Amino acid sequence: MSHLYFLVALCVFASSEGEIIAPRIPPAFPRTQGSDVVPPTQDENFPASALPGHQNLPAARVYEIRPESRGSADWLIRRMAESESPDLRMRAMEAWPLSEDASRDLREIILRLSDPNPMVRASSRQRLRNTDAALVFSYVMRTMTGGSLDAVRELDAALPSMDDDLALYLVETLRTELETPLHKRIAAYCLGRMGAYDASDALAEFLWSDDADLARACLDAMAGLLSPGSTPHWLTLLDHPDYYFKATAVRALAALGNPKALETLRGILLGNAHPDVRQDALRAVSEYPPVTLFPLLIEIMEMNPALSASALAMLRRQSGMDLGRHPAPWREWWGQVTAPPSSPILPSP
Repeated sequence: MSHLYFLVALCVFASSEGEIIAPRIPPAFPRTQGSDVVPPTQDENFPASALPGHQNLPAARVYEIRPESRGSADWLIRRMAESESPDLRMRAMEAWPLSEDASRDLREIILRLSDPNPMVRASSRQRLRNTDAALVFSYVMRTMTGGSLDAVRELDAALPSMDDDLALYLVETLRTELETPLHKRIAAYCLGRMGAYDASDALAEFLWSDDADLARACLDAMAGLLSPGSTPHWLTLLDHPDYYFKATAVRALAALGNPKALETLRGILLGNAHPDVRQDALRAVSEYPPVTLFPLLIEIMEMNPALSASALAMLRRQSGMDLGRHPAPWREWWGQVTAPPSSPILPSP
């Protein structure tokens, strides 16, 4: 009886002190600081075990938010644009949507400007023509400045098919003093790729610019255009201090081939003008037809000893003949080639 009393007294004393003598059993999961809630052993979204004779509810699906939902008009048009059917691609370009952030939409239209089917290309050009030119210009400059390599390649391939309205913005970019040198060079390049012949005069304004990179970009663009009215600009460049500009001018004059250009090239090849570009001029005329090239080469052999050896080598190569170093046999041969045929002798009746 005394032992029972001792045990009861000990339990009362321990309870009053807030301690339990017996060792604690650690919980299965650590408690969160500041909370006595034990974390659950499974995800709260996991379905509970079903009662006998009942099925568990399936777990909820997570749906992805997409720019256009499957079956919508935009989704259908984009699927049509990726079709192998030219008719479907053409219809897709006619109805192609443009959002406020039109970069992706414009890229798709521009990509289809290089489509192998002409009807698709025509539909893309028409859709782009109906788009605000300022929006197209913004896309071009943004892509050329910092677009991905694939986007730049697609745009570069499509530039020759773009409308002249874009050229107006590019010319304004070239001429304004507020634009950066990089944007000006991009504008010059795009004008050349587009075949904007009317922009030749605007490009020529910067051929003598203090910005050497801009001047060369404008020169290359003009060389790509070769506008029929650009001959005076090329003649002026023959006196440019940079050899690259003079050599490009010689090649441009040879490609234009108008009377004034030919007269200038003939003066370089036969006289003393611009001796540093004589070889460039000779190479530039090498693509001329024989009726123009052969008499010019023979004349060079006769009048310009400095170019005689080069002219002879070209004449041998182009004609497939070798009549020696002296121009006289060549002159005689050419006279025979170009002589009108004699009238046949008919027997008397």
